[in-house]
Amino acid sequence: MVLLLVGLTLSVIGDSNRQMQISGTNRLASEKSPYLLQHKDNPVYWYPWGDEAFEAAKKQNKLIFLSIGYSTCYWCHMMEKDSFELQEVADQLNKDFISIKVDREEHPDVDQIYMDAVIGMTGRGGWPMSVFLTPDLKPVFGGTFFWKAQFLELLSRIGQTWKENPDKILAAGSEVMNYLSQRNRTEAAGKINDEPLRSAFHRYKESFDSRHGGFGGAPKFPPSTAISLLLRIHRRSGSEEALRMAIRTLDAMARGGIYDRIGGGFHRYATQDDWNEPHYEKMLYDNALLSWTYLEAFQVTQNKIYAEVVHETLNYVLREMTHPEGGFYSAQDAGEVGKEGEYYHLNKEERVRHEPPHKDDKILTSWNGLMIAAMAKGYQALGEERFLKAAQRGVNFIRSHLYKEKTLMRRYRDGDSRYDGTLDDYAFLIHGLLALYESDFDTGWITWARELQAKQDDLFWDPGEGGYFFSEADDKTLLIRKKETNDGAIPSGNAIAAINLLKLYDLTVDPGYQKKADRLLSLLAGEMQRYPTGFPQTLIAIDYRLDRSKEVVIAGKRGDPATDQFLKYLAGSFNPNKVVAFVDPSKSGARPPLPLLEGKILQNGKTTFYICENQTCRLPTNEWESAKKMMEVLERLEL
Repeated sequence: MVLLLVGLTLSVIGDSNRQMQISGTNRLASEKSPYLLQHKDNPVYWYPWGDEAFEAAKKQNKLIFLSIGYSTCYWCHMMEKDSFELQEVADQLNKDFISIKVDREEHPDVDQIYMDAVIGMTGRGGWPMSVFLTPDLKPVFGGTFFWKAQFLELLSRIGQTWKENPDKILAAGSEVMNYLSQRNRTEAAGKINDEPLRSAFHRYKESFDSRHGGFGGAPKFPPSTAISLLLRIHRRSGSEEALRMAIRTLDAMARGGIYDRIGGGFHRYATQDDWNEPHYEKMLYDNALLSWTYLEAFQVTQNKIYAEVVHETLNYVLREMTHPEGGFYSAQDAGEVGKEGEYYHLNKEERVRHEPPHKDDKILTSWNGLMIAAMAKGYQALGEERFLKAAQRGVNFIRSHLYKEKTLMRRYRDGDSRYDGTLDDYAFLIHGLLALYESDFDTGWITWARELQAKQDDLFWDPGEGGYFFSEADDKTLLIRKKETNDGAIPSGNAIAAINLLKLYDLTVDPGYQKKADRLLSLLAGEMQRYPTGFPQTLIAIDYRLDRSKEVVIAGKRGDPATDQFLKYLAGSFNPNKVVAFVDPSKSGARPPLPLLEGKILQNGKTTFYICENQTCRLPTNEWESAKKMMEVLERLEL
């Protein structure tokens, strides 16, 4: 009976695959991911990540071929044309494997696990990522891009080994799982002190490219968070070397080919030491992070070129990367295979007449949180109202389309919201809400941020060792529940969460936030001991915690000259370790909407400034120049 059922199942699967071949599509045709839809007409019998694929692998006792990429990945396009579009390759895949396509931007949790495995096996990672799994999802062999001849040989060898010596494959899977388990262990908690800031500074000096800017050699990725850290080190230590490294790199990127001086926005990375010959795709997160960093550099130096770079970059996002209802799209392609960058070599008259490269128009909660923050800060520093409105519309888009039953979803596209949010979705959106509050002082943003923080704590916090897991506990398709601590192309969710908690404590006077932040920072301090430059966002949070961070309250009316002058000073100066709140005592009612605002009233009937540290306030003043002097007191960092 069992054999009969298995035979029937295999027959049905075979009929289904044959039907897809006749119709010219595979199981990806009903997906929303632009990346998966790019592969819907491949002769490969692709499955999306999910139970149907897993059950097929187990029932047919086949290895899984897992291909992970994203829609604007140039080498993903290349491997499709060189392998996946070819019947010769498809025949071998269809015969011996269950093939699964994953959009890494939809499934960052899946991508992280198998990227760790590939790096452990080969010493490097990247996309497209090609991994072979046992039917129970354990990785046994992996790599990145393979040319057709290599790939066909690999398929033949692995397929033959599975048929003739499956124990060898299973043993490899167990070995990789042991590696992943070891890698996922956290270090013992460390002390929260200035030492890793000093260590990171000296390591940046050692790897700094004094001729071209940046750190190390080509390929060069924009080190936005590292530069933000160096600006903070300069602020507290007075180090001209820290400032020089930051400014040299920012200047070189702004002049180099990595920056699109015609259309605005930054490309993914440069293939040359001098920041030229870029890889031309544009990612939302790069442009959000770089906008934030250039704005901070503008606050430090008042260099108008940095303001222009941000102005052009955010305008590019508003012009080409924004949904009509306000969400921000994910990425823009480098160009067709064999024509990479061709569009970006055209001048502004010429570009109007040509079709721009493919756009990945899915909307990701996490990346939107970063861009909301950048837009909000753009309004603060540059005073352009449309950036504030863009941030507000971005938040409202997420609340309307990606917030279901008080739970965040990860991805929206074409009317479809899907996948439970990860740590990054919560932490990055809270980061955006905090920046937005300091732009329009709508306490509704803080109310929502607190709700999201409570949900984040419930879903991801590790009560045993501390820190946040990346994904929820009940996802059984994930081999390991990862706790991402170091920064990659984007900052780690744990590091962003740490500074969110510190700011929420300053705004709400709720000691639970600071207690959790300190436990989280202790965990991260232990993790970073051997490689502090891999944790710049954590070091930014530690800098906030150790500095004489300020809680600033302005009691008055918008439009009052003293109010406006002080807000302009705050927006134009580099005081990163602060929160700013505003209250109009005539409108606040019996109880202020934020605990920080309690008791903050007008003195002498005039706009009044309260400068506080650790919930202890100095004498209030009506003079914004006096408040400014209080703001300039900081905790000295000795290098």
